[in-house]
Amino acid sequence: MIYKKPDEKFSHENITYTVGSRVLANEASEYSGLFGRILEIRTDDDRETENDTPDIYCKFDPPYLSAARRALEQTFSELYGAPDCLTIGIHDIIRLQDIEIGGLIMAYIVGADRNQSRMITASLDDLIDKDNSVRAIDAYVNSLNLLELGFTEYNGTNRGQSPYRRSDLLKLHIYGYLNKIRSSRALEIECKRNLELMWLINAITPDHGTIAGFVKENRKAFHNTLQQLTLILKGWGLIDGKLMAIDGTKIRAQNSKHNCITQSGLDKKIAYADERINSYLMAIEKETPVDSEYKDKLETYQKLKEEYLCQKKELSEKGLEQKSLTDPDSRRMKNNGSLDICYNVQSVVDSQNHFVVDISTTNDINDQNQLHVMAKNAKKLLDIEECTVIADTGYYNATEIKNCIDDGMTVYIKKSKANNSTKNNEFRKEKFTYNSENDTYTCPAGERLLFFENTSKNGLRYKKYKCTSCSTCKYHNSCTSSKTGRTLQRWEYENILADVHKSTLENNNVYRQRRCIVEHPFGTVKRSLGYSFFLRRKKENVDAEAASMFIAYNFKRLLSLFSTQELVKKFE
Repeated sequence: MIYKKPDEKFSHENITYTVGSRVLANEASEYSGLFGRILEIRTDDDRETENDTPDIYCKFDPPYLSAARRALEQTFSELYGAPDCLTIGIHDIIRLQDIEIGGLIMAYIVGADRNQSRMITASLDDLIDKDNSVRAIDAYVNSLNLLELGFTEYNGTNRGQSPYRRSDLLKLHIYGYLNKIRSSRALEIECKRNLELMWLINAITPDHGTIAGFVKENRKAFHNTLQQLTLILKGWGLIDGKLMAIDGTKIRAQNSKHNCITQSGLDKKIAYADERINSYLMAIEKETPVDSEYKDKLETYQKLKEEYLCQKKELSEKGLEQKSLTDPDSRRMKNNGSLDICYNVQSVVDSQNHFVVDISTTNDINDQNQLHVMAKNAKKLLDIEECTVIADTGYYNATEIKNCIDDGMTVYIKKSKANNSTKNNEFRKEKFTYNSENDTYTCPAGERLLFFENTSKNGLRYKKYKCTSCSTCKYHNSCTSSKTGRTLQRWEYENILADVHKSTLENNNVYRQRRCIVEHPFGTVKRSLGYSFFLRRKKENVDAEAASMFIAYNFKRLLSLFSTQELVKKFE
């Protein structure tokens, strides 16, 4: 049983103990002469000790004299392995508790009395440990030229109000993303209660409107800040750009699936509306007098049909396959096996320490057109002459690969595997052998395909090859359905793709590093930091948010490689 209500009584060996009553440690105790108060009494199965005596917990006042205090500290430390000092400050007052009953001595640390008056003399700097990460954030932001990065001062909506320093608001922003606090309203609350933030931004308390306004007015500057951090890391030798991996990930937008319209989806809705309209028209014809409810529902579905037809017309006129109503820049994409309204965030990651070099936020549903632009921008940012780029099969695009090669890059990339319908087909194009000397192909059956014409498609030029022996070949039906014979087309720069394929296979040990390089940032951002969705809408705002996520990721990596004090010295 537990006694802890005020004035509750318990008797043991003809002695009555009352919760809340004053006690004095006897001479047999190590804390002889200390006054205290009984907090709790435990008996039977609720005891923490294994003897027959009750457990009595008390809170004792520390000795007044410093000499007595030091003696007690030493005794307490030797007996219980507790801290060797009793401190009274802004946090808890460490108090000793003991009382002797039947030879049992018990000691505990309890919190301070919330009703006791205290004098706080510590400064904010005294309360923040030297290894606290906020000191690194402070040093980092102080090292930046915010004006060159494009940051402007946000004055707020109140006329005549003095602006907050852009450095303070940027520190607040970075701290929030490092600590999973993105909401401006949540940051406003933290500014008033978080000691780390009070130290970091000098105890200012901007409201959520000011915090959100600062972000909105400096959207491009956040991407510049990410790139500037990349240059800092390169200067420290943490990024060399020799081997970089490119990959994309889908992050959900602020747009419901139901608020995304497509041509096929609208056709289904129109068909359903027609069905309901016809059913209500038939019901109205049979009813005499006509039920007003039928008329109302008929009008409702007629209006919905008109709305759907207008939306379909708009998609057709603008040449769009889909349109998001809440966030117009977002798109419906496959995301982890299901369809979501997302953005496709591209990243370039350096292999040396897995730092993100640069990112780009797109609404392309796949990665086929992203290889060259991402690699080129990273190469330009790092100002390097040569680099090796690795990417998965989703980036395989002949034009993109050629453009990378033309820009002096080495590319390791694999073709997509054959699908289930063709993987067992021995007569697919990959099984044909090209002879560069006589410019012919040889099929698996040993027949030759000769060049017969040039053609073009989507601005690319191809050479066509045709077999004239197909009609007499026993494998004809397995190879082609054409009566005139099997044809192949070869891109004019097909030799470049062949060389890339060969070098990729020869350097498969390097290519296999791709996953552990590029998927580490995405895993950290989505799972460790919890950023699996965007809070903002429209591409420009979302890009600023994505840049903030990866600034936080890079900073998290820095804190895992260096101590806070080391980082502070580096940024100074």
